[in-house]
Amino acid sequence: MRECLVIYVDAALDRNGRAGCGLAVFVRGRAVYTESFGFSHIGGSAQLEAHVCAGALDLAAARWPHHRVIVRTDCAPVVRSRMPSSDSFRTAVHEVRERCRRGWRVVRYVSRKANPAHELAREGLKSLSRQQPALAAA
Repeated sequence: MRECLVIYVDAALDRNGRAGCGLAVFVRGRAVYTESFGFSHIGGSAQLEAHVCAGALDLAAARWPHHRVIVRTDCAPVVRSRMPSSDSFRTAVHEVRERCRRGWRVVRYVSRKANPAHELAREGLKSLSRQQPALAAA
């Protein structure tokens, strides 16, 4: 088993159903991969964060299958919910927990201030906001 991979994730959601996602992957305190992007999302912010965590776990399994993985999110309900309130959020949290059971993978809470993916998520949301007016004009 190789060293531990830490993946910071965050999502930003606006009132119009636009979402931004950011993730930053660190090994031994050094960023080895960062990404931000925007997309449409119907649902709540906690559900979105859970889906982003599940996606980060999938990415880690595909790109770094022999690393231990810690996914860090600033969304406490994803980490701490015993009984998620809505069916859609319950399903999203279940996806995260199932992926964690597959090996050396955990999801932990990190404060927003300590989350390097926070600004990446905002950048992803801004990039989508800039693209959508151009799409409407086409």
